[in-house]
This record gives sequence, structure tokens and C-alpha cells, in this order.
Amino acid sequence: MRRVLHQDVVALARCLLCVGKTRRAAYARRCIEVAFEADRWRLSTGQAHPVLGDGTLQSACAALPKAAEGYPDDPDYAACLVAALEAVIDARSASCAGNAQG
Repeated sequence: MRRVLHQDVVALARCLLCVGKTRRAAYARRCIEVAFEADRWRLSTGQAHPVLGDGTLQSACAALPKAAEGYPDDPDYAACLVAALEAVIDARSASCAGNAQG
């Protein structure tokens, strides 16, 4: 997955608003897996994946249903932002741990 920018976190949070609260963490992990897969494709071919995008989290979320961006003081939207950030942190931590072992 490429470097994560603010708009990537917002795109994922908007997707998570459309998912039941109990499914958000797994859904966020899957979106991140798609971004990693697309980035591997981009690095090996030099082109964006035709379906999965260019390796950014925002492009991985592009074809998914999304709610309108909320306000950070909206508890449900804030929870989605937190879930998105936690998923990114977990993915990056796992990626770093994997690199340290390899």
C-alpha cells in the first residue's frame, strides 16, 4: 500500500459508515489488503491495477459505497475515523514487523 494520506483515511471512514458497527474492523482490514494487492501489481507492472486501483487506500475504496463525509464531532463518523486509523496502524505495524523478520 502506498503512503497513507488524509484523504485515504477519510475515504475509508466514509465506506465504514455504510457498514454495520460490528463489521467495520474486518471491512477496513479488507480494504487495506486490496490496497496492498493493488500496490504490488503497480510495482510489478508499472501500471495501476484495472480493478483494484493504484495502490492507494482511496483508490481501493473508489468503487465501494460511501456515505457523505461527516463532521469529526459526529460520534459515528468519529468512530469510523478511529477505526480507519487503527486499521492503518495495525497494517503498518504488521508490515514493519514482517520486514524486520525478513
